[in-house]
Amino acid sequence: MKKMFDTQVSGLLNKLELLEEDVEDAARMTAQSLIGDGHLYVASSADLGGIVSQAVHGADAVTGAERFEAETQLTDLDTVWVFTSSRTETLEAETRAAEAGAVLVTASPEAVEEADSIRSFSLPTGVTRPLLPTESGARTGEPHLLVSLHLYYMLYFQLQEIMEEHGD
Repeated sequence: MKKMFDTQVSGLLNKLELLEEDVEDAARMTAQSLIGDGHLYVASSADLGGIVSQAVHGADAVTGAERFEAETQLTDLDTVWVFTSSRTETLEAETRAAEAGAVLVTASPEAVEEADSIRSFSLPTGVTRPLLPTESGARTGEPHLLVSLHLYYMLYFQLQEIMEEHGD
């Protein structure tokens, strides 16, 4: 079962490479926020809270990143990264970012239709259901956190590269 899971996850991670251009654009907009007078806020659904912790407090945290809170006051200079397995849990953060005119980067199971704004980026993880069938006919193994964390690192490394270029 583990080998099948590894194969399925590997396929999902390989598909993320197709997002390279969108990730670069999202990282560039994020860099503009951080270099200017804006901020980077990170939000997630409850099951992906580890990504927020990584982005704000982890060994590979984004310098200046803050946890998105209910009292966070957004402006059009800010960027909000949202990682979610269920958009109903993060709809408030997404709505507030859009209303403020902030850059919105959404990583969710499927592409977000309304992400057609120049200030919005939809990064689909591809995790839309559990990956493996069980003997009973059910399915198991839904790696939202694993794939979303990989996507976080794609953004993180691209952002670091842009910030280093800017520092020169």
